[in-house]
Amino acid sequence: MSLKIVIIGAGEVGFNLAKELSQEDHDITLIDNNADKIRRAGETLDVNTLEGDGASPFVLRSAQVDEADMFMALTLLDEVNLVASQMARKLGAATVIARLRNTEYTSAKAIIEPAQFGIDHVIHPELAAVEEIERLLRQSSAMDVKEFADGRLQLIGVRLESSSPLLDRTVREVSAARNAAPHLVIAFDRGGEHFSPGRDIRYQAGDIVYVLGETRHASNIVTMLGKPPKEVKRIMILGAGKIGRQTARRLQSDLDIKLVDANKSKAWDIAPTLEDTLVLHGDGTDIDFLVSENIDEMDSFIAVTQDEKTNLLTGLLAKQLGAQHVIVHLATASYLPIARRIGIDAAVSKNMATVEAILRVIKSSRERSVSSFEDLQLDAVEIAASEGSKITSKPIRDVGLPAGAILGAIMRNDKIEIPGGDSRILAGDRVIVFAQDDEVEKVQKYFR
Repeated sequence: MSLKIVIIGAGEVGFNLAKELSQEDHDITLIDNNADKIRRAGETLDVNTLEGDGASPFVLRSAQVDEADMFMALTLLDEVNLVASQMARKLGAATVIARLRNTEYTSAKAIIEPAQFGIDHVIHPELAAVEEIERLLRQSSAMDVKEFADGRLQLIGVRLESSSPLLDRTVREVSAARNAAPHLVIAFDRGGEHFSPGRDIRYQAGDIVYVLGETRHASNIVTMLGKPPKEVKRIMILGAGKIGRQTARRLQSDLDIKLVDANKSKAWDIAPTLEDTLVLHGDGTDIDFLVSENIDEMDSFIAVTQDEKTNLLTGLLAKQLGAQHVIVHLATASYLPIARRIGIDAAVSKNMATVEAILRVIKSSRERSVSSFEDLQLDAVEIAASEGSKITSKPIRDVGLPAGAILGAIMRNDKIEIPGGDSRILAGDRVIVFAQDDEVEKVQKYFR
């Protein structure tokens, strides 16, 4: 269904969101007061552009916000996003989404709540990044971890090393092995090319394999892939901004954490607020400093400064100096695949996490929940099977789903099944299906 969407903020989040949505035949207007950002969007995206202040009633009326199915306030300033959201709601926008960096607006003690500004959905970018870092620390052998079914299912991305026991074996052979952990291979990344696996595809060194399984089997799955899980106890975090502070605060009671920042006054100010974290003033690009702080004893090094080039450089330094596991934060989406190729264990992006969260809101409904993974070019759809629907009429292998669709898991009476071709879906079952965006509507028809 085509939607009329108005977005203010043509930065990394707004641009990438508009890019993704413009491929789905939506009517999109992108607003920003930066002429260069508007010029870039106008030259590279199939969207309407408007240079101006997104919090201006005149500009919003010019963008026909009164006719908008969705309005998104995605600038870097919370105050602008709040005011623009309130105006858009009063002008008639049907659904309002706002990006807010300050989590106090949604805390239990909030004095002013987003709903008072007409906001339907709030996205906290830094919080999304922190949650992703936590998942990666819990599963430190993985390059990527996505959760479904309230955390009971995980999609785990793992790079196969030359020592992996899977090499030269087919997906079919590994799945049928007696000692294999219950799993389903969802996608391959081979040399930057993403594709859904055929049963006769052979695993190769360097492949990034995305495997779905129950969270309780995650350790067995990564061991099967040749990456036994490693316990994380000692962490060094570089960058005492929002992401670094929140990560330290959430983990300090369980882990030994050093939080490092190059700004001496910031380090001094933050230290009293993190009682169980050692806060240090230091330069993460200084090899002598890293060595003096025993970087080689760190189970994980996390670079989350506001400079992504610093994050990449320090991540590589830390890896070379002996850190077991390295996570870096990147603002620019184009750097994400490069980071993986040059030896970084995992990369997170608050901007892309925000894009994925907004896409989930846009694509989901009462009947289905949709998660979009742009790096895999896949959507994950959680949908219930209706009585008498086509999906319940035959075993999975005989239903005739679109060629690219993969049934990942069946949830029935609090039990989860990783299905095979002989599995049957019953009315009322909730099913997670992976498919390309243009196949999602076709897949949904099988469940009605």
